Amino acid sequence: MEWDAGAFMRIAIGIFFLLFGAGCIFALIRLASVLARVTDILADTRTQVIPLLTRIESTLDGVNAELARVDEITESVGTIVKTAASTTSAVQSAVATPLKKVAGLASAVSEGIATFVSGNRKEN
Repeated sequence: MEWDAGAFMRIAIGIFFLLFGAGCIFALIRLASVLARVTDILADTRTQVIPLLTRIESTLDGVNAELARVDEITESVGTIVKTAASTTSAVQSAVATPLKKVAGLASAVSEGIATFVSGNRKEN
């Protein structure tokens, strides 16, 4: 066997592939340990998240029930406001019309008395 450049090249390539294979095996072992840790973390997270989601669901159900009650109260207040507005309009018209007539009558009487006292009568 001759020790020429081709023989050294084949030996170098063989060593390179052996080292490359060892590096790949080391990286895959490290990756497997990382993936095992991630799996443990996800399993632990799942066991903690499911009860949390259940509590959130019950809280949201309670909030929705309270919002329904608030909606009913808002509708009741709206009805009360409409009733109060119509009552106010009715009272205003019932009180304002006679007051306008009384004010007009008082003004006419005052004008008549002032005309009678001053002696300025209108002549037709």
